[in-house]
Amino acid sequence: MKKTILALDVYDLKKAEKLIKETSPYIDIYKVGPILFLQYGKEIIKIIKDNGKKIFLDLKFHDIPTTVKRSVESAKELGVFSLTVHSAGGEEMLKAAAAVENKPKIWAVTVLTSRITTPREVLKRARLAKSCGADGVISSPLEISLIKKECGKEFNVVTPGIRPVKAGDDQKRVTTPETAVKEGADFIVVGRPILEAVNPADAAKNIYETTLIK
Repeated sequence: MKKTILALDVYDLKKAEKLIKETSPYIDIYKVGPILFLQYGKEIIKIIKDNGKKIFLDLKFHDIPTTVKRSVESAKELGVFSLTVHSAGGEEMLKAAAAVENKPKIWAVTVLTSRITTPREVLKRARLAKSCGADGVISSPLEISLIKKECGKEFNVVTPGIRPVKAGDDQKRVTTPETAVKEGADFIVVGRPILEAVNPADAAKNIYETTLIK
């Protein structure tokens, strides 16, 4: 499976569909967050599936355990590949999410990449997520190797904050696609470098090629 996940953080369904068709040779998973899901819900899920691709539902569930469990069950009915819960929800909530039978992959958010934090805090949350049955974590590129060492190679590390060239924006902890993959990232989440490119297909291809470890 290709390592790049495209974040479909757009407001327009037709634009999202066009992006999927243009970038599909280089991307297998598309991230659907609240911006798109709240407007188009099942429509965007169907479009992604009809193009033979997988859905990463990024709604960061964070609520009482019963509500989160039912949310995971609903996501399972949509047929998504993976979803996010927030590690700050705590042990009981994480275990409830992971207890759903035949669930999508559960990826726990450690600390948002817009925040400054310490590796110690990220590792603490990664250990908690693993102990509760999560399949992996969402973490900045700076903690990839630490999490892999602490939690094992089979524990997924999904990395936002990816920039082909480092630039100033609202992401504080970033790195390049090539570096993230070399550090051990299972998947990298890319948004603006592809979405805002003059040619999104070329941008996706360039990122895809840099993630092929020689």
